[in-house]
Amino acid sequence: MPTLDIRQLGPADEAAFLKGFEDWGVEASAWHSLTWKAGMSHADHLHILANEFQGDVAPGRVPHTMLYGFLDAVIVGRCSVRHTLNAGLSEIGGHIGYGVAPPFRRQGFATQLFRAGREHLKSLGVDRAFMTCDSANIGSSTLIENAGGVLQDEVLDAVDDDVTILRFWVDL
Repeated sequence: MPTLDIRQLGPADEAAFLKGFEDWGVEASAWHSLTWKAGMSHADHLHILANEFQGDVAPGRVPHTMLYGFLDAVIVGRCSVRHTLNAGLSEIGGHIGYGVAPPFRRQGFATQLFRAGREHLKSLGVDRAFMTCDSANIGSSTLIENAGGVLQDEVLDAVDDDVTILRFWVDL
């Protein structure tokens, strides 16, 4: 399995970042970025990410680090590490959220992204990570369980009550 270069975006990553949206296809762009908006310059995007890393966040958001997994010069996925939790993330979302673009799934990249996120969160002094996933996402629930995740409970999604969310705690 190829090893990803997992890191924050830099000034030279604009083309790879924009190409990443194509790799997500019809899926929601939030899986690729939580902050970028159409028409935003790469420099402005990097500025927002730097501010959020340092704790200067918009209302409703928490300090976080966005890590991207590069295979050569291609972004295959990302991992958002939330330094703290707010009320919403304490219900659904958690400390670590990751996603792999459809063309790169089932190749072990999610595990690499999760491990990088776990190590980063641990370096911030967090001992346990709260994580959630859709109960239908067998790959994600298996990854979390294989990492030592202990199921806390199952809840209905507040937005879509046809979706059950699994909530886990993972010791770091």
